[in-house]
Amino acid sequence: MAITDSRLTHGIIGAAIGDALGLPVLGATAAELTAHPVTSMQGYGRYQLPAGVYSDATGLTQASLAALIAGFSGDGLMAAYHQWASRAAFAPVNGPLTTWPSITAALAGRTPTAPDADPGGLIRSLPMGYYLYQHAGPDLFAAPDALAQLNAFIDLTNPGPANRIAAAIYVQITLALLADVPLEPAIRQGVAATLAHYGETPAALDFRTLTLLDEPTAATMAAAVPTPRNVLGVALYSLLRTDDYEPAVLKAVNFGGQTTTTAALTGGLAGLHYGYARLPHKWCLLLTKYGEIAARVRTAEQSGNFPRYD
Repeated sequence: MAITDSRLTHGIIGAAIGDALGLPVLGATAAELTAHPVTSMQGYGRYQLPAGVYSDATGLTQASLAALIAGFSGDGLMAAYHQWASRAAFAPVNGPLTTWPSITAALAGRTPTAPDADPGGLIRSLPMGYYLYQHAGPDLFAAPDALAQLNAFIDLTNPGPANRIAAAIYVQITLALLADVPLEPAIRQGVAATLAHYGETPAALDFRTLTLLDEPTAATMAAAVPTPRNVLGVALYSLLRTDDYEPAVLKAVNFGGQTTTTAALTGGLAGLHYGYARLPHKWCLLLTKYGEIAARVRTAEQSGNFPRYD
């Protein structure tokens, strides 16, 4: 199978590139990025590391992918996350650069005190979209076992309704894109279906902002606390207001704030939608451990637990 046909590659590499674009300017303000916008893959910013190094968003996504190759297992997933945290497996350097409080607590065997204060469940969820498409089809809410499995996946680190809702939106969009629904309808339908399922719960009401996204709202979300709703809102707005992979991830990065997370979420869906040919080749070449990531994707496709296209 050619790499241009591998839709798992498109999403996974797309997410990793977005993450690497955001790492040097993680925490920068919108004003700082307006004065000095990110226009290409760069390095030696916040962490003084070369271009192409990625954050925990990609490390945890890779750990999820590796664990799901053997099928869904909470113990298997947590073992992979422990390998990432303690042995630098799936990490670009000698260990995680940063991680969320929820992840730290879960790895220590504690229940997070504020599981929805960070998006630690959402950022790991891209491989689950592909996994659930393979096993349950394109409609998350027509497959109760699939939704229960996604919730169990999220609850490993973030047992709260906001991470569950954000991940359901993100995964439902992934499922729709895999079923060849165009990007904008996939986003609109994913948000609507998830909000309909969760009804009038307080957490769902908070997510209704995602149906009214505009530039000021996205900018406010980027500058605010990086809750699951806020980082997802920046990603979805960046996708809705651009028409190709590169401008989508750059728009997410240049909002500032939690740039690794927002650009990784944007890049995963943009890569899946636009395909490998639209990923800038020079960015692929710079991505740390590109070959290792591509090989893991191929193993996943051969496992029978993920879609394959040959």
